[in-house]
Amino acid sequence: MGIAPRSILTPAVRSSSPASPTPLGLPPEHTATPALTPTPGPSPTPTAFGGSEAGIVFHSGASGDQEIYRLNPAGGLPINLTNSRGSDLTPRLSPDGSQIAFVSDRDGDLDIYLMNTSGSNAVNLSRNDALDDSPSWSPDGQFLVFSSDRDDNRDIYRMRPDGSGVLRLTTDLAFDINPAYSPDGEQIAFASNRDGDMDLYLMDSLGGEVSRLTDVEGRDEYPSWSPDGSQIAFTSDRTGNFELYRISVGGGIAQNLTNSPSQDGSPAYSPDGMLIAFASNRFGNYEIFTLELATLEVSRLTTSPDFDGDPDWMP
Repeated sequence: MGIAPRSILTPAVRSSSPASPTPLGLPPEHTATPALTPTPGPSPTPTAFGGSEAGIVFHSGASGDQEIYRLNPAGGLPINLTNSRGSDLTPRLSPDGSQIAFVSDRDGDLDIYLMNTSGSNAVNLSRNDALDDSPSWSPDGQFLVFSSDRDDNRDIYRMRPDGSGVLRLTTDLAFDINPAYSPDGEQIAFASNRDGDMDLYLMDSLGGEVSRLTDVEGRDEYPSWSPDGSQIAFTSDRTGNFELYRISVGGGIAQNLTNSPSQDGSPAYSPDGMLIAFASNRFGNYEIFTLELATLEVSRLTTSPDFDGDPDWMP
């Protein structure tokens, strides 16, 4: 089936006490933590499919290899957009909804690709012998940030959507992964083990003024900004299994959103900020779900017999 999906298996952490990769099998013993209590009183009603008129994209192994699929909010079966050899992973929609950046090993190693939303005209943007993954668009569509080990260390890089103008943003000896632009384009959230455990950090869009956002034992990964830029959702195994959390950009106590014995990961805020799409194995294999933030109600979106992961919302 090619490589393992990057949404679940993360790079091995180079530290004095290496962390284990995110598990794919049975969850470890779960230590319960208090669930987030919804705020009482009237709440806005989520718009159809989280404010998205076009749906959700994700990767799935339903056809044998991992491919990029689109799920239409009107219903019906997911549509295979790539249908290529190898594994196509981690789709990320451009701000105008016309293009999808994604990761693929179709040319040998993992590179960043760009294609039209229809799946046509796929182009390799980062063609090299390194491992390039985790693309994220700047809100103006002028840049893509991504993680790469091209300089013998795992760091955050930036490039134009045509592959030009590659700029290295971090130079720390640790693993820096999962970059995500803030909605105003001024900051980038990312995960790093530069202080021991894998925690979340913030830096300005050119790589300066790095500050630590989380500081707990375990792995905090896959940050996703709320549309208003006030919150970051992320995945953490701080209680033993991977759950969804959110934290204020200013710091503070992270709130457990799922409090489930399953493995929950790869959160993505909806355009209206009222839902989070995520991957979970709560019914066996990994599927795509949504979490309604006002009620913490979880809804299942896919029923594939194989792995579904890394959802992103179409505008």
